[in-house]
This record gives sequence, C-alpha cells and structure tokens, in this order.
Amino acid sequence: MKKYLEKLEKFVFYLLVFSVPWQLRHIFFVWGNGFNEWQGIYLYATDILVLVLLVLWAWRSRKLLKPDNSEKALLVFLFFSALSLFAAQNFWLGFYSFGKLLEFAFLFLYLKRNFPKIFDAQRFWLVFGAGAVLQSLIAIAQFLKQGSLGLKFLTESPLAPDLAGAAKIVLDNEKMIRAYGLTPHPNILAAILAAAIFGMGYLFLRNYRLFVIPAPHQVRGKLEAGIHPAVAGRVKPGMTEKKRLALFILVLFFLIFALFLTFSRAILVLEFFFFLLWLIFLWRISELKKPLKILFGIFVICYMFFVVCFWPFLSVRFSDLKTGEQAVDLRLFLNEAGLDILKQNPILGAGQGNFVFTLSQKFPDLPAWQFQPVHNIYLLIAAETGLLGLLAFLAFLFLTLKSAWQKRNDLFVFSLLFLLYCLLLIGLTDHFLWDLQQGQLLFWMFLGIFVSVGHSERRSA
Repeated sequence: MKKYLEKLEKFVFYLLVFSVPWQLRHIFFVWGNGFNEWQGIYLYATDILVLVLLVLWAWRSRKLLKPDNSEKALLVFLFFSALSLFAAQNFWLGFYSFGKLLEFAFLFLYLKRNFPKIFDAQRFWLVFGAGAVLQSLIAIAQFLKQGSLGLKFLTESPLAPDLAGAAKIVLDNEKMIRAYGLTPHPNILAAILAAAIFGMGYLFLRNYRLFVIPAPHQVRGKLEAGIHPAVAGRVKPGMTEKKRLALFILVLFFLIFALFLTFSRAILVLEFFFFLLWLIFLWRISELKKPLKILFGIFVICYMFFVVCFWPFLSVRFSDLKTGEQAVDLRLFLNEAGLDILKQNPILGAGQGNFVFTLSQKFPDLPAWQFQPVHNIYLLIAAETGLLGLLAFLAFLFLTLKSAWQKRNDLFVFSLLFLLYCLLLIGLTDHFLWDLQQGQLLFWMFLGIFVSVGHSERRSA
C-alpha cells in the first residue's frame, strides 16, 4: 500500500508539473456585469492535483511541522493577509483569495520538505520541459494561423487579430496576435518558456557527457582513444551523441522561438540577461568550461537569430515605451491607483484579493477591460494587505533565499537561484505571479523546490 501511494504521489506531482500552463477550470461565480478574471471563484484542474498531493503528504507524515524562521515569516504574512479581510469591500472574494494563498503556501511547504526525498531534479526538468515544448508548438501554430487552434477542450483562449481583449502587436497598421499557448496571456507563457530554457541549460550541463561520449555500441575500437568502457556503459544506448546534441538544439530553438512570439518585452530582456549572467558565474568551475562554451554559443546564436528575424516587431514593441502605448499608460494609471488605495488604508490595505473590486467601485465609469490588478506584485501585496503585510512577505522572501544560499555551489540550486531572481524582477512589471493560477504555480513551486535542498540537508545534519 505504501509503495502504491508513493508511486501515485510521484505521478500526481509530475502531472502537475506538466500541466502548469493549462487553465482548465470550472467557474462557480463572478461578481459584477460581464466577466472579470479577478472577481470570480474558480476551481482549476491543477487545484485538484495540489490538494491530492497535500492529502497524500498528510497521510504519509501524520505529524505537526516545526516551522523554521522563513516559515514563521510566512505565517506572519498569512496572518496579515487574513487580518486584511476585515477591510475588504467584498469579504467572500477576499476569503476565496486567501484560501488560494493558503493552498500555494502549503504547496511551498510540501515541496520544501519533500522534493529531494521523493522527486528527482532531472526528471522534474524533463517533465517541465516537455510541457513547455508542447506549449511552444501550440504558440507557434497560433501565431502562424493568427488565431486560436480550436482547442476548447483544453480551454484555449479565443484569439483573432480583431478580437477585443486579445493581446496583439500592430505593425504597418496590421494587427497581429501574440502567442498564448494554453495560458491566459502571452506574458505568462513567456515566463514558463523562460523557466524551461533555464531547465534545458541545467540538463545540458549536468549531462554533457551524453553529448560527447559515444553510446556503448560505438565504443568498440575506440578504447585507444581514451574512452573507458565503464564510463561509456553509463550512457543509454539507442541515440548517438550527435543526435542528442541535435535534439537539444532543436528543443532550445523551439522554446526561444515561442518566447519571441509572445513579444513580452521585460521577459525577453531579463531572460537574456540572467541566463548569460548564470553562465558567466558558472565559468569559475573549470570542469564546466567546455560545455559552457557550447551552451553559450547555442543560446546566443538562437537568440540573435530571432532578434534579427523579428526586429520590425521588436522595434515597434520597444518604441511604444516612448510614445505612450496603451499598456504603458494603463500600468501608470494602476500604479497611481495602487498607491492611492495604500494611502487610504496603509495598515490593512483594501483586503486580500480585493484590489480590482475596489478599483471597480472607485472608478465605475472606466471601461471593463481596465479593471486589472496593479502590474507590480509588491505594490499589489501592499495595496491589498497593507505595509505590514508587504514587510512580512519581503522578510519571508529574504529568509527563504538566505536559507538556501549555502547550497549555491549545487548546480541545480544555482540555476534555480538565477531563475528566481529573474521571476522576482518580472514581478516589478506584471502581476500574474501573484494572482493568476499559472503564475502562482510557477512562483510557489520554484521557490519551494529551490529551498528544499538546503532544508533537507539541515534536517539530516
């Protein structure tokens, strides 16, 4: 029975990892006229997977947890989040949002205390990468078709150049949609693809010998070249090293291709900067210098290739920052609204999950599409839970990152460290990491896995 439950737990977790981008859900209730993403109550398929994992964990451990300093900071933040409900104009919307926050906080704790003991880092990235490649293929097909693919059973967003609300780019007065995949917005797809690119880089560096050492059936006659049969025997047969390298390049090519089709300005810049910075910091490890050169070359060539291919689109996207694009003006307006809400109630804020509802009550004449969260997760947290809530959340982040810093020499931890820095900076320009299902899964999952290695070793010591 125990062995069966362990296999079930692994299956559910890897299924969750693969389906992070999906938005398959049931809508129970939405407040207001028309549909607004941030004024409804939903149950996602991925919620069910998370709850199954938590139930299996509770059944397996059957003991109370003793919190460390970072977990105490998380509890303090949850306290202020719950306290903010007393200031919420829509209590039940806030209560639902607080329940979602609890769900992902427990997912963080689950991964922090279980990931190294049950799951494998390499398999995790392989499964996550497979899901990202699927999203890449769907995204590329959407862009080429300039419309949705009819995947309604997977809750694909309706897409068309003239469809109101669809993210698009205008070049020479021609509207073109940005790629969505199965996510609710191109920026979310971009973040998932950016994470997958880090994962593929980690897999390449960890398994570099698979790309340079011949498979066992190729070793005969090459022993004089210095290839030890014991080393070659650890390489899985069936694919030559050249084919493995070609497959890796192809996967990275599609991931970067789809990333560019999202035309997500901040993520395109941050991904390039942090990925190269990660490789530069790894350069101090002499054993990795050769694979680092190869990975650097593949990444930069692919990136620059698409910069050249999509330069007309990219120049339009980045020039809009100077000319006052609609999305930029909306961000500035929402920032001002967030600061105004915070000034009115700096202690409790507007209430957990109540920013958009408060905005709709404050500016009832605004077009419905402008009722969005402030595009900065730190200002959003402050506006909803108050300054004390923001301070508690920042303390939790600091203590979490600090607790795993001593394991920064571990390649897996080091790659996640740079990915998290990238995500935290993305949080300055967008909100999806905090209030949309796919972004929440991405943020809390990677944060829990990142800190799990150091936590596991401290417990064993």
